[in-house]
Amino acid sequence: MPPVLTKKQQAILAREAELLDIAKAIVIREGFAHLTMDKVAAASPYSKGTIYNHFISKEDLVTALAAQAFKQEIQLFRRALAFDGNSREKVVAMHVGYSLFTRMEPVLSLCVLTSRTPLVIEKSSPQRLASFSELEEELVGISDQFLANGLESGALVLPEGLNRDSVVFANWSMAFGSNALMNNASQSCCVSRIAQNYSILQNANLLLDGLRWRPMSADFDYFQSWKRIEEEVFAHEVHLLNELQTTSPQDVI
Repeated sequence: MPPVLTKKQQAILAREAELLDIAKAIVIREGFAHLTMDKVAAASPYSKGTIYNHFISKEDLVTALAAQAFKQEIQLFRRALAFDGNSREKVVAMHVGYSLFTRMEPVLSLCVLTSRTPLVIEKSSPQRLASFSELEEELVGISDQFLANGLESGALVLPEGLNRDSVVFANWSMAFGSNALMNNASQSCCVSRIAQNYSILQNANLLLDGLRWRPMSADFDYFQSWKRIEEEVFAHEVHLLNELQTTSPQDVI
């Protein structure tokens, strides 16, 4: 069980969460380049000194936002891993959860990549970076379990010369890149000329078929799996996303 926090510790965490919400709102309105500690202070009821007690720089804020992303992804991936389906369907469930997350939290999703740039690492606190790395290791560990399920069930046999780490990286990079392009570059020629619905599933099938992960997409309806996963595992997130999509930009701001 997690340790019981004192009222002071709870207040500190609540204040930190409030500051992160303010920082995220600034990024949504103005982009990462325009996030400053002065703007966070101006939008909050706290002094600049209080803010610096929580975060040593705007880069430290970005790393903290990326940690929020990992915490949410960990919960989504654990739910995907528990999905009642074959080993490849569980991987599809991971892609469903991640796709929903990137659309619900586009800023947090991009913070993960931004937080790994040299400038952000250099100006983030060592404690923050250590905590972030622990979360990343936990997330990668869950990703390893999806692969282990396929190998243990016999649905996947790794080709000679290909190791587990390479497969986990390929799956993650495909998911990150596909969702980032779909969400942030929808007007580009490469993205705009494809059917938007279930493009992530198509990309996942290309990768998993290439690995000969059974059942192959020609023999199994993963489109129906995707819909069942949305209904059985991520119905709450689907509902929240639908609400976000029907809310006007003015209402969001």
